Amino acid sequence: MTDRRPPRDLAAILAPVQAGQAQVEAVLDRCAADSEIPLLQTVLASVLGSQGKRLRPAIALLIGQAYGVDREQVVLLAAGTEVLHSATLVHDDIVDEADSRRGQPSIHAAWSTKVAVLAGDYLFASAADLVARLNRPQIVRQFADTIHVMSRSEFVFPSFNGDPEATRRQYLEKISGKTAALIALACDATAVLADASGSEARALHDFGWALGMAFQVTDDVLDIAGVSQQTGKPVGGDLRAGLLTLPVVEYLAGAASPPLAMRRLADGESLSEAQAAEAIQTLRASGALDAARAVARSFADQARAALTRLPPDPAFDALADLVTYATDRHT
Repeated sequence: MTDRRPPRDLAAILAPVQAGQAQVEAVLDRCAADSEIPLLQTVLASVLGSQGKRLRPAIALLIGQAYGVDREQVVLLAAGTEVLHSATLVHDDIVDEADSRRGQPSIHAAWSTKVAVLAGDYLFASAADLVARLNRPQIVRQFADTIHVMSRSEFVFPSFNGDPEATRRQYLEKISGKTAALIALACDATAVLADASGSEARALHDFGWALGMAFQVTDDVLDIAGVSQQTGKPVGGDLRAGLLTLPVVEYLAGAASPPLAMRRLADGESLSEAQAAEAIQTLRASGALDAARAVARSFADQARAALTRLPPDPAFDALADLVTYATDRHT
């Protein structure tokens, strides 16, 4: 399982848990419908019905399948992780001043910041309700701990002061809390449902964390190297927001005289459309994207290595395919 498996599309990878995914979608639909208030129903349907990749629920379903966990329990957990993820996206878009999400207007842009904040709060509560139904206090604690980690990560602001290694550490710390922690949660909580042994629970955690790191680094590469029609969001959005992502750090690490747009990013300043276009051209012409992709592949290798510590199972083979998807995707 350490060997890199041939790439498959996401639908083929997740075919073994298609029935469970349909059940998760039904739970998400009920979360929106049960809110009773028409405006809230509309907003929640926009968030929960946007049909993202649903990676976190899929991971929970695959692990649950490998261990033979009761599907209804796993579906509740899987839906809880997706609702929590959706809540963080709504609030992230406010913090990042992002006007779109998956090709659609973000909630604060479509309605208002007030509506977005309240909808995000409602989603956090809904996630807590779903996992509370499992009657597993340890899972409730895991969710609470992960929310703490994710919230703290928002207070990490990577900056470049001439020490690229320090900036890389800041960047990795931020994405560890912002992205990897939530994917690891899907693994940790399902391991509790499965009554997995300590060593296997640790392997699942390590897999989820490394997959999350690989996924986020690849996302940051796609923000520069991707195509808007494929990624579902404007290319260069992170650059316009002044975010110091890994490709930018890798460029600055080797640039003797960076152009103005790159100097602004080094100082954490947002870019205009023209400056973002200049930065994209500069980064694409450099070796920074390849350097960042190499980091993503390294995390992918860590994820595959973690899977070798688990018993052989077709569901774990699908998780290995997810690792390849995470770093080879174009969306």
